[in-house]
Amino acid sequence: MATIKDIAEIAKVSTATVSRVLNNDKNLSVTAETRDRIMEIAKELKYVPVRKRYSENKVSPVVSEMEIGIVMFCSPEYEWEDTYFLSIRKGIESECSEKGVLVKKISHYSGGMTDVQMNNLDGVIVVGMISEEDEKKLSQRVNRNIVFINYVSKSEQFDAVIIDHEKATKNALEHLFSLGHTKIGFIGGQERDQSDNVIMDARQRAYEEVMKKRDLFNVEHLYISRQFLISDGYSSMKKAGEKEDFPSAFFIASDAMAIGAMRACHELGMKVPDDVSIVSFNDVEMASFTQPALTTIKVYTEEMGKAAVKLLMDRLEGREIPFKLEIPTKLIVRESSSSLARS
Repeated sequence: MATIKDIAEIAKVSTATVSRVLNNDKNLSVTAETRDRIMEIAKELKYVPVRKRYSENKVSPVVSEMEIGIVMFCSPEYEWEDTYFLSIRKGIESECSEKGVLVKKISHYSGGMTDVQMNNLDGVIVVGMISEEDEKKLSQRVNRNIVFINYVSKSEQFDAVIIDHEKATKNALEHLFSLGHTKIGFIGGQERDQSDNVIMDARQRAYEEVMKKRDLFNVEHLYISRQFLISDGYSSMKKAGEKEDFPSAFFIASDAMAIGAMRACHELGMKVPDDVSIVSFNDVEMASFTQPALTTIKVYTEEMGKAAVKLLMDRLEGREIPFKLEIPTKLIVRESSSSLARS
């Protein structure tokens, strides 16, 4: 059975152009000759749409056959516990639904990619850290039609959606400095690629850089776990509580870790923010419902997912130059941080 790819190859245009012509997209800028040729080829090949969706008026059927895959470099359990990744995927799926793109396959990997089953897809969106070896495996199957989220390829062939972790970290620390804190601890996790190689987290790197520049860095105030989960934040704060030299504030690399850390503070008899201020990262939905509500760096995760879909569709339409899109972050001040005088 003929597919959009078959039509695109014969017409020498992208699959996205074929899809939009078959959808009768009035906003598509192609010559009448190209449009007619695509329709003629579709007729000759006896092309039959394999999927239909309904437009906003729920009456007119709209043809769509653009199919993509999503690769999540985290386990399903991790995705649910730290909803940062789940929120990104939600953004991807939402934009795909809006654009009539079929998400044909979702794969989770907590180790290396052992079964790359991404053949016959128009493109792939990859979320999380990926090794160069796995990047090569993917590119052999989907060419350049890959968009990375939270990762920038050294080859500079692929699109990427990123945030500036270092800038966001510096903003968080400046907030604590403005409140009079100088003894600031850090609770974070380890970034690892799929070959299990440790990569220093950008937030830890920025924290150390800022604190050293101010001559405030103390390695005893640095707590690094293997992951960024609630239990990791809990155990790190428990360790901090065992020491006499306890910081007046902590910058914590994820909201999930901060939630665990606040539980540990409660068990240690410490009140947040009266005894210790906390600033975290991500601004997941739960952050505004904790007691006290978390001061945190907001990451627009759903928008990152949506932007990745738009970049992929743009690439499928023929763009050759890879783009790197940086999504801004924002400090959200709530109740978990206060002035040193109050602490």
